[in-house]
Amino acid sequence: MPLLRLLLFFLSLAVFAQADTRVFVSQAGTLLEAEITAVSGDSVTLKRSSDQQTLVVKIKTLCKEDAAYIARWQEQQAAQQGAAPAPAPTTPSAPAPAGTTALAAPAQKYRLACQTLPSKSNRAAVDSDLRVFEYSYNFNLTNQEVNRDLENARGLAVILGRKAADPNGDLVVLQKEEFDVAIRAQSKMVYSTPPVRLTYSQDPDAPYGVKSYGYVLLIRDAAGAVLHVEASPDTSAKFLKEILSLPPVPCVVDREFKHKPKAEVPVSYISF
Repeated sequence: MPLLRLLLFFLSLAVFAQADTRVFVSQAGTLLEAEITAVSGDSVTLKRSSDQQTLVVKIKTLCKEDAAYIARWQEQQAAQQGAAPAPAPTTPSAPAPAGTTALAAPAQKYRLACQTLPSKSNRAAVDSDLRVFEYSYNFNLTNQEVNRDLENARGLAVILGRKAADPNGDLVVLQKEEFDVAIRAQSKMVYSTPPVRLTYSQDPDAPYGVKSYGYVLLIRDAAGAVLHVEASPDTSAKFLKEILSLPPVPCVVDREFKHKPKAEVPVSYISF
C-alpha cells in the first residue's frame, strides 16, 4: 500500500504539471498566453506559449482574476507537496475609471483561429488625384476544438481610418460592429463588415480626406472572457479596454484609443 500511495502521489504531480495554459491580462489590458512555473513573493514566473520564453511578472500588474488564479495555483502546489500554502499576495481592486468597460477574466485556452481577408475596390477615375475606395473585412473564424462547440459568444470588429494630411496623428474609428458567434466543433463561420467608402486626395502637396488604417477583432464567450484577439497593426490590440468603451462612431481617438470629443470627425470623406 505505501508503494501504491507513492505512485499515485507522483502521478498527480505529473498530471498537474501538464496544466493548460491561460491568457493572462495585465492592468493595462495587454494579453499573454502562458503557464505558471513558479511563484515567489509578489512575483510569478510564466512560460510564454508562443516561444517558451520564461518571464517574471509582478502579480500586482495583472488583473484581480489572474491574481486569484495564481493564489489557487499556489494552494494546489502546496497541497500536493504536503505543505501549508504561503499567503497569497493581494491585488487591490481599484474602481474602474468612469466611462470604461472592464474585461472579464480570460477563459481557458480555446482553439479558435481566424483568417482575415480585407476587400478593397476603387470607385474613382484612374486619371484623377482623387481616390474613392470602398473597404470591408471578411473574418473567417474556425473552431479547431475536436469536441467543444462554441455557443453564445460575441464578436466585435472595429474598423479604423486616419487623416490623409496627418499619417502619424489621430485615428478615426469608422465602425464598431458587434455580431453573434456560434461555431460547431471543427467548423467555420464568416463575418463580413458592412462596406465603408473613404475619399482622399493623393496629391502630395495638398493631401486631404481619410485613408484606411486597419482593424481590431475581439471574440468573447458568454461570460465576457477573451477567447481571441487580433489587430492590424498589432499594437492596436493593447488597448482593448479603451476600444470597448468607445462612444458611438464615427469618432476620433488618439493612438492609445482615448476618445477626443472636441476633435472634428471628417464625415464629409466617409460614407456607408
